[in-house]
Amino acid sequence: MRAVRFHEFGPADVLGVEEVPDPVPGPGQVLVRVTAIGVNYGETLLRSGRVTDVLPWYDLSPGALGGEVVGVTADGRRLIGFALGEGYAELAVLPEDAVEVPDDLSDHEALALYLQGATAIAAVDAVRLAAGERALVEAAAGGVGSLLVQVAARAGATVVAAARGERKLALAEELGAHEVVDYGEADWPSLVEPVDVAFSSVGGAVGRQSFELLRDGVGRMAVFGFAGGEPLDVTAADVFRKGVALLGFGIPITPDNVRRAFTLGLRPVLGEALPLADAARAHELLEGRATTGKVVLVP
Repeated sequence: MRAVRFHEFGPADVLGVEEVPDPVPGPGQVLVRVTAIGVNYGETLLRSGRVTDVLPWYDLSPGALGGEVVGVTADGRRLIGFALGEGYAELAVLPEDAVEVPDDLSDHEALALYLQGATAIAAVDAVRLAAGERALVEAAAGGVGSLLVQVAARAGATVVAAARGERKLALAEELGAHEVVDYGEADWPSLVEPVDVAFSSVGGAVGRQSFELLRDGVGRMAVFGFAGGEPLDVTAADVFRKGVALLGFGIPITPDNVRRAFTLGLRPVLGEALPLADAARAHELLEGRATTGKVVLVP
């Protein structure tokens, strides 16, 4: 089969297509012919060799890239899950409890709702978001952020969408945000009233500014990434000072969360669909912030 591999950490062009042996499923596993592959920002961090110590769910050596795939089994079932081994490939092995994709969702839509949708649902559950609260969503036009805007709005919160650029802010409003703010502007925190909850995926200075916007004594922050390349710069002393809760989690995928994401009627934002051979281009788009919505590869 064909698969995308890399043999050294580096820029996107270290990715290349190779002929490799077909995978063989073991007990409790199932082989699928891959029909679409979801591309995530975390995979660009792995490929580049950055911050791999905080991404333990990926293979941490050069070689294969794992990932979320949709594929069809020999008996015709269309499944979605994280590949066990090769993910950027024509064939993949999934756990036998992989979730079946509903007939009314395309492969692209299912991938846009799988990891990102499960994350959005788990984050809202974790902070116990209540109706009437103010919720700040970083990267509100991104894969998780665009779904968080919708889930938080449905929970009755006033959603403050933070993103960079007019196009992304307009999309966040279209998805249900009540307020928008461009965190590319140096003074953006001064434009936002205090919030009860912050959903942080950017890290670095933006994450710190979101943290300071939390209401003292009651604020909660869910941290599930740092797409800006730098982890959230908040100490235990900062948490004590403000009297807030800081919640961090990795991949909160459960069959229940995935099925909820598939059945809530959320609108997934779809990005580019590229051939498998263009994996390097997909990584460049994500790293350059040149896309809005879920990017997929098609074998």
